[in-house]
Amino acid sequence: MTLHRKHADWLMGRGIDPKLAEEYGLETTMRADGKAWLAVPYSEAGSVINHKYRLISEKDHRMDDGAPLALWNADCLNDPKVRNGHAPLVITEGEWDALSAIQAGFQFAVSVPNGAPGKPTEDVETAKRYEWVDRHAEALAGVKEFVIAADADQAGYNLAADLVALLGAERCRFIDYPFPCKDLNEVLQEYGPERVVDCITTAKPYPVKGLYTLDDFPERGEIRSFSVGVEPISEMIRIVPGTLTVVTGYANMGKSTLLNAIIGHAMAEHFPVCVASFETDVKPILRDGLRMALLKCGKHELASHPHLPKADELIRHRLSIISQTVDEGMEMDLDEFLRLAGLAVRRHGAKMIVLDPWNELEHKKRHGESETEYISRAIRAIKHFAKTQDVAFWIIAHPAKPVPGVKTIPGLYDVSGSAHWANKAEYGLTYHRKKFDENEAEIVVSKVRMGLPGRRGSVKVTYDFRTSEFREIPQ
Repeated sequence: MTLHRKHADWLMGRGIDPKLAEEYGLETTMRADGKAWLAVPYSEAGSVINHKYRLISEKDHRMDDGAPLALWNADCLNDPKVRNGHAPLVITEGEWDALSAIQAGFQFAVSVPNGAPGKPTEDVETAKRYEWVDRHAEALAGVKEFVIAADADQAGYNLAADLVALLGAERCRFIDYPFPCKDLNEVLQEYGPERVVDCITTAKPYPVKGLYTLDDFPERGEIRSFSVGVEPISEMIRIVPGTLTVVTGYANMGKSTLLNAIIGHAMAEHFPVCVASFETDVKPILRDGLRMALLKCGKHELASHPHLPKADELIRHRLSIISQTVDEGMEMDLDEFLRLAGLAVRRHGAKMIVLDPWNELEHKKRHGESETEYISRAIRAIKHFAKTQDVAFWIIAHPAKPVPGVKTIPGLYDVSGSAHWANKAEYGLTYHRKKFDENEAEIVVSKVRMGLPGRRGSVKVTYDFRTSEFREIPQ
């Protein structure tokens, strides 16, 4: 069945030529509910594999049951002009925007199958809504340039951020829509095809490095952040992909216990974690610490806890470990550590990297390089890794030994080696106990970079050995 007159009129009302729509397979379909739906076919290698159905009387969308998620107009991905960089691929939020680009002369336009996410995507690599990326992985890898034509609203910003993370900022450009439009179809209706052409051809590169003006930066969605799972500091600090958090405190004060609580919560509630276990034996110390954090129980309860197998299964599937204990002759410098951390991201889906502690790495300074210069270079490499891999990077860095008799709480400026620990980190956290033999500590969030979630502050806590939880001490 071809397009019903009402559907043809509806398309013309959006500035889209019905004949063009029919060339791309759009038609009117009567479905089991007895209603006439506008059907948009999704094809692959010339064969229809799915349909998007829409009512024009109300905003109701359907797809074929059990059909795969694929890009609309995906076959254009294989055109030599796209693969050799002679033409960009325009990615839109909906089929009408893609048809608007095509009508304006950009035939290499595709649409995502399921619109934009209403909130930031926690893990774009595994999100079901982006299954089409794997389906078209080979073809997408060959595209030289993408123009991201998502809507200019919060959901559209979320989609654009996800697409850039999946496709690589260096290949992507973004569109500034003329007022009052928020997508290509509105530009077509408001200004005509010439302005659609102008929007696409003047799309701006996403910043990668260098000096820019304000207009070079796209709008961005909400910063993605995740809870740490330690109630007394839940409002002060978050796990934020792309950032560096430095944790400090004197030796044997309980930093690792605090980190176990955070790592356990991250694995249970958020994503896989990669831990560098240099000072702590993996079995039984690290394993049992994470078991207690997950099960909210004391060590004496572990062996008989009914949910121990479930906790072990979670640890087995969501924890990857970087360790030198298997090969004592292995020289673990920063380059090797980041190589292994990168493997943990790609193979195991790690979204949080914990290096505990910094001083256990082999630190290879260049000839004539001072410790301060080396640490600056190292932190720069770590932050670049965190941003490009989209992971939260946490480092435990010991402070210099205190002056005898002085019991002040160490901060980031007290970390051994360089003030760069304080200057370059996004978050700073200290765990401190005044007396080793007393179950009372202070957790201090000493730094939260402007614009990131959280706040500076301190809280006194005690550790409940029965539930392996930190509890605030009432003031």
